[in-house]
Amino acid sequence: MKPISKIFFKGLIAIIPLIFTLYLLFWLAGTVELALGNIFKFIFPDSWYIRGLGVVLGIPLVIFFGAFLESLTFRSLFNNLEELVIQIPVVKSIYTTIRDFSLLFSSKNKGKFKQVVLVNVRPGNGQQIGFITVSDVGEASPAFITDDQIAVFLPFSYQMGGNTVIISRENVTEIDMSVEDALRFIATAGVVGNAGDEKNK
Repeated sequence: MKPISKIFFKGLIAIIPLIFTLYLLFWLAGTVELALGNIFKFIFPDSWYIRGLGVVLGIPLVIFFGAFLESLTFRSLFNNLEELVIQIPVVKSIYTTIRDFSLLFSSKNKGKFKQVVLVNVRPGNGQQIGFITVSDVGEASPAFITDDQIAVFLPFSYQMGGNTVIISRENVTEIDMSVEDALRFIATAGVVGNAGDEKNK
């Protein structure tokens, strides 16, 4: 029989991601409830308000907003508003960082991670996992990327962000690994393997 401490830590490791996920969802729901609930009470009588109504109203609001963004006219207005927002120095840094990071991992843009690769790290014989973002000259690539170079995004572990490097193709090795498994490996500094391996344990 395994020591109780090993069983405890195994259960702890399994439950921590669930707790943090639920906490994040409840925090998001609470924030939406506070914002939209107050707007509802400002427009309508307080007696009409029911706890949770803000979250309920938030779902169709997000859907309608996404649908409106499909319209070229509304999209143009949104882009103009966004341009005004990013003129504010501090707000610009926060907003653009969150926006760009969200877009980077969205389903629409995840395809821009063309291939998982190992990048040679010098000095020494180390290698770092990255994602090719520009591989062909002519696919809207900057002029400073030559025919024998590619752009590779190198994410950080345990934090948001990363570096983009322009590197010779000879210093990059393609590996047979999905983008999702590579992101999971990098985010946990290699502590957690791919989903298939975890299920088989």
